[in-house]
Amino acid sequence: MRRRLVTALPIVLACGGRAAATLGAVTGALAGRPASAGTTDFDAGFDLAFDGYYESRGERTPLASARLRFVPGGDAYRMSLEVTSLLADLFYESSGRLDAQGLHPERYVERRQLPFGRNRRREARYVPLETDGQAGPVGEGMLAVPPGTQDRISLIGELWRLAGLAGGPFKERGSIDLALASTSKVRPVSLRVDPRAPLEIGGRRFQAWRVRRIDEGADDELDIEVWFDAAGRMLPLAIRFLEKGRALHFEAAGA
Repeated sequence: MRRRLVTALPIVLACGGRAAATLGAVTGALAGRPASAGTTDFDAGFDLAFDGYYESRGERTPLASARLRFVPGGDAYRMSLEVTSLLADLFYESSGRLDAQGLHPERYVERRQLPFGRNRRREARYVPLETDGQAGPVGEGMLAVPPGTQDRISLIGELWRLAGLAGGPFKERGSIDLALASTSKVRPVSLRVDPRAPLEIGGRRFQAWRVRRIDEGADDELDIEVWFDAAGRMLPLAIRFLEKGRALHFEAAGA
């Protein structure tokens, strides 16, 4: 079993460079001031702890712990996911501009440290395309992206923002179409918000929205699911990255 996990972890957990991905009052691990019910309180940010599980062939194995942080600051933001396990330590960070239209990533970083000192670091800086589809000079380590592009970490923050909009896709059970960028490419994805439904974590029962990927024919064959609390600050309760019958599933710790 351990050998299988070592083999699968870089594929499912790190999501290579070829996959896109991407949890307060709920977890007891919040940073920032308390929010009133029914609002995301975007200015406060969050700092949330998760337990990670590897899922395959109906089996579920405890695997990792993780922290997801969203730190807004004026017209900018920084968001990170840090995963710690016996098999690999992973770190993802997104940073960029923040305004009334949401998150606008400008820099995305991945770091992976495996046993025996096998380390990897990847970084991309995003250059926005103009309305005519053209971009300025794009050099090494830079990627031209259309308006509204998210990376696999900022996507979770952007979904959290949308969850708090009175007329947004969470309330209207609508779809979300956007471009998703990694360190090497950009591609369109379609997500759907399912009606709120029960979700049980650690013996506690929540009402949650599930956001899942619905587009077909993606070359990376990766699916993404994120569950958001349908009450309070509407924070992420669970995140799942699925690939070829395997999954890494994060659940809010202490929920």
